[in-house]
Amino acid sequence: MRLLLVALGFAVAVGGCAGASGPPPEGEPVVVRIWHQKDAAERQFLDDWAAAYNASQDTVRVETLYKETEELRNHYVFAAIGGKGPDLIFGPADNMGTLGITETIRPLDDLVDPAFLAGFTDDGRVTYDGHLYGLADQIGNHLTFVYNPALLPDPPATMAELAALGSTLTRDTDGDGDPDQYALVWNYTEPFFFIPFLTSFGGWVMDDAGNPTLDTPETVAAIQYVLDLRDRYGVIPREADYETAKALFRDDYAAATIDGPWSWGGYQEAGVDVQLSPLPVNEQTGLYAQPMAAAKAYSLNPAVPDWKLPTVLGVLELLTGDAIQAQMARELATIPVRTSVRESGVMQSSALLRQSLAQIEHSRPMPTEPQMRQIWDAMRGPYQLVMNGQVSAAEGARLMQEQAEKRIADTFLN
Repeated sequence: MRLLLVALGFAVAVGGCAGASGPPPEGEPVVVRIWHQKDAAERQFLDDWAAAYNASQDTVRVETLYKETEELRNHYVFAAIGGKGPDLIFGPADNMGTLGITETIRPLDDLVDPAFLAGFTDDGRVTYDGHLYGLADQIGNHLTFVYNPALLPDPPATMAELAALGSTLTRDTDGDGDPDQYALVWNYTEPFFFIPFLTSFGGWVMDDAGNPTLDTPETVAAIQYVLDLRDRYGVIPREADYETAKALFRDDYAAATIDGPWSWGGYQEAGVDVQLSPLPVNEQTGLYAQPMAAAKAYSLNPAVPDWKLPTVLGVLELLTGDAIQAQMARELATIPVRTSVRESGVMQSSALLRQSLAQIEHSRPMPTEPQMRQIWDAMRGPYQLVMNGQVSAAEGARLMQEQAEKRIADTFLN
């Protein structure tokens, strides 16, 4: 664990609360503190909920604090190891491995009412190493095919149809010899945005033991397909980072993009009639291009004392219950993980929600193993070398595997 903590970042002095004192004086509320990394709209929703909840009674006061994802994980780990920090932490499911291995979150298996727990979909119960460590209020963070029906009335159903779009939708409209309108743009040089194509060829990032599985024929075939979209079929630009891709789609210079829930509202505000479609099927393998999807969940600080535990668990159930998930789905277009809400009329209230759920049904859970962070870092450099033409797809896959194995060994082996 020592090397893992070093890898997480530098130690910080963090004020704490979870186990810092006994019950409050009579007449004073029990304070439940939450650290989270919700985005702007969700952050406001949570703050408004906490304000309304606090005003509705005087026995419990919920306090929330926003932190960026990396800051949240690093600050929380060091605080919790010292018996401090918030009572609850909210973040993506892929944090569970790091928090579990550092023993900075407490298993919920025997703490949550079984009847309440049974109301979650499988993806709403976040586990690591055989234990329940998080209860989610949503699942998402998934990529999907986002298109402008004014430019692309019928989204591609197969990878061959996607490749064929280059011949009809990528155009040089001003005659300068370079395309200025594209069939598709997306941040294809970033590994997270490559995952759907990896899965469509039958590849994956790790095995069940957390060992990287990157140097495979499936990885090579997936990389080559992305290269062919650019170099052979002219579907995508020669270069496109995330901001460039977003601007091209927003400003009608591209018929489609591949992006996640965090982006859809911005496209709509810019006047794009955003429609979503599941990423296409690879007819060679019969597999959908499956993005990673991640639940976002609340976890419990082990330092929460016994006298406070029932209150904290009560707040946890409120924050992940049917009422708040239904409200979030209506107002924020998040995908609920309570079975009753997902099967309710709420999901029929928005075409975007239904389309988003269709992609969730063709996705793979983001691994909760702590090695995932090292694998992301190991993939990035070699993958971008391939995209820059400096190494072949096969050499890129080999280098990804080699660097992933080294990073994992350096981090986790004492």
